[in-house]
Amino acid sequence: MRTVLLACCCLMLFGALTSFLCPAQAQTRDRLGFGLVATSAPGAVRDRWQPLLDDMAQALGLTVQPTIYDDYAGVIWAMGNGDIQVACVGNKVAIEAVDRAGGEVAFKAVEADGRAGYNSLLLARADSGLRTVEDMFARAGELTYGDGDINSTSGHVIPGHYLFAPRGLEPRTVFRRVVQNNHEENFLGVAAGRLDVATGNSLNLATSTARHPQAAAAVKVIWTSPLIPSDPLVWRADLEPARKAALRAFLLDYGRPGPDKAPERLNREQAVLRGMARAGFQACDNSHLLPVRRMELVRQRSRILADAALPQAERLRRLAAIDKTLQALPEAVD
Repeated sequence: MRTVLLACCCLMLFGALTSFLCPAQAQTRDRLGFGLVATSAPGAVRDRWQPLLDDMAQALGLTVQPTIYDDYAGVIWAMGNGDIQVACVGNKVAIEAVDRAGGEVAFKAVEADGRAGYNSLLLARADSGLRTVEDMFARAGELTYGDGDINSTSGHVIPGHYLFAPRGLEPRTVFRRVVQNNHEENFLGVAAGRLDVATGNSLNLATSTARHPQAAAAVKVIWTSPLIPSDPLVWRADLEPARKAALRAFLLDYGRPGPDKAPERLNREQAVLRGMARAGFQACDNSHLLPVRRMELVRQRSRILADAALPQAERLRRLAAIDKTLQALPEAVD
């Protein structure tokens, strides 16, 4: 009896250690954790994604469990911890997931209009008198600025790269007040007059306009960025090959006609994608992140140069490290 008890204890300990050491394999035999970020109201995000995730669960023969996180850091932590195995995120978050959380870019979204990307925006009240970025900077000292999460590509990184870094500025040093919100909160804050100007993007502006048409009448766009690469889907690199293959087959087929796909099924899948402001998904890899990696490094370089309190030796050391990383980056192929 003592031998049997000892053996059982050893098996239990081994199981616990397996779950701790190999979260992606040990915790997901019949479950797939799918991470999403609340760029708008969490219920709205869930409503947009749930039909696709239900179809995914049926195709893969397992439970697909969505978790919606209030911030981007939560998604990165959850993937690194093995709580989720797949996530739809922005490019900046995908960089963090690849570098810090064992992630790997597997797919990119195709926008509803067929474009390979979307745009970062600056929003202002229609009656504010702000018409251009130059107007905004001229009045910055009296304005409240709605920034995005520091890991938001369109809400923080892209405006920083194109608008603030070339001027050697940081939002908190030029505006009267800076607050951080998700995209829908920025949109509603501008509409209500709580914010004078705020970041957003073309995708979320479309969904927020549909959800809040009266608020949309009070909001205008005063700046549009160059095209940003579409949001990637990231999975854990150590996800089982068979599960990767099943996910790949499902997502690349979803919303696309095929010889064995009934018209009713195709129409329903395409309707689900329209509700997500998407046309489908394409396969890609970590090279998809190269343009945003380069932008983020350039932005970091500008911030170092603008930091008057940084000792010169430390400034030179940091700049040399960034320049070395920039030089080592291959050219974007996505």
